[in-house]
Amino acid sequence: MSQTYKNLEIVVSDDSSTDHSLKMVHEYEKKYPGIIKVISSSINRGVAQTRHEAILQAKGEYITTLDSDDYYYDNQKLEKEMELILQYKKQDKDILAFSNIVLVKGDKTLIGIQGNSKNIKEGKIFNDIITRSCMIPRDFIMKRETYFEAGGYDNRFPIYEDWDLKIRLSKKHEFYYTGVNGTAYRRHGTGLSSPPIPKHIKWLKKIFSKNLNLVHKTEKKEIIYGFNQFIEAFRRKYCNRKKRT
Repeated sequence: MSQTYKNLEIVVSDDSSTDHSLKMVHEYEKKYPGIIKVISSSINRGVAQTRHEAILQAKGEYITTLDSDDYYYDNQKLEKEMELILQYKKQDKDILAFSNIVLVKGDKTLIGIQGNSKNIKEGKIFNDIITRSCMIPRDFIMKRETYFEAGGYDNRFPIYEDWDLKIRLSKKHEFYYTGVNGTAYRRHGTGLSSPPIPKHIKWLKKIFSKNLNLVHKTEKKEIIYGFNQFIEAFRRKYCNRKKRT
């Protein structure tokens, strides 16, 4: 609600929460009628299906997402992304607009900025996203119809379902960067990113294998090598962390 971009609707999709959050968002729904809409499920459906249900309910031409434990770091985040989208629209080009990611602790203490001049890539970044060799954009703005054209979230994946979608999106669409610090991503050890590293690697490999058919045959060898390099670096980072603890 503090965003400078005001032409918006907020769809809150509650996935059978067990705290008081559903009561709280219903209070916001009453306070901001016509802007905030709450949908809820009596059974736990998982993040992919929960996000999908919210997108089905959204009425706007453009959509973005925000997980419940994260927040928008800059109050101009949505405005800057929409400005970029409209700038390219004048060139008859539909793009996906993203901002930087700020890493914070559970209490909002700053850890650092994820993106830098070396790892933020723009334009046609399919090869970078599928090999995870760039900063993977999150909470970007895209056309609602673009989401459905890409096939939406695959609810077979309990984690990295968003990366799977981004691979498919980047195959046909270009991503562009606003230059602002957009989403504050909490690292507190209890979210979806907290499972053991072997589980992370298992699902990363499954998603990569699923989407390998999107890679041009002349580039497959290079792409497989690049992804394997990422996995080895990911594994080494985990081993080094275990040694320190």
